[in-house]
Amino acid sequence: MVPELRAMRLKEIAARVQNEFGGDLRAGLFGPISKVRRTLKTFPNIADPGADRMLLFGGIAPVAAVPSNCPHVLVRIRRGREPENYAATYREAQQAIAAEIPETFDARTRAYLLLKRHGQELCKLAKPKCEQCPIRASCAFSAGKGRP
Repeated sequence: MVPELRAMRLKEIAARVQNEFGGDLRAGLFGPISKVRRTLKTFPNIADPGADRMLLFGGIAPVAAVPSNCPHVLVRIRRGREPENYAATYREAQQAIAAEIPETFDARTRAYLLLKRHGQELCKLAKPKCEQCPIRASCAFSAGKGRP
């Protein structure tokens, strides 16, 4: 990214938080989660993954956040090949977390961090290291379901 552009965006965000939220963004994040998520997504470069991450790690709501750079991990483990569509993959991973992980900050934060690490180190998008994976015996992708 261009440093000057990043700096300009940060200044715009800071000014907006000051003007619209009196300098306290957290104070403006109340009400139904769908409303809070919509508010967060009005900021530059914030989509569902970023909003969910802010909700979880900001201690606002224990949502089923999925690391934006590896939503494929959980989908691969459960059913093999992930959909081509990023949004569909993200939603499927989010639904799996919501169904299987207790709705607590600790449990959901741990799940997020484990998925992120697993995706960065082993279950890489282009060249997964299935032979090194400690859960390959229970992984649909490693078993060949949908593998290229």
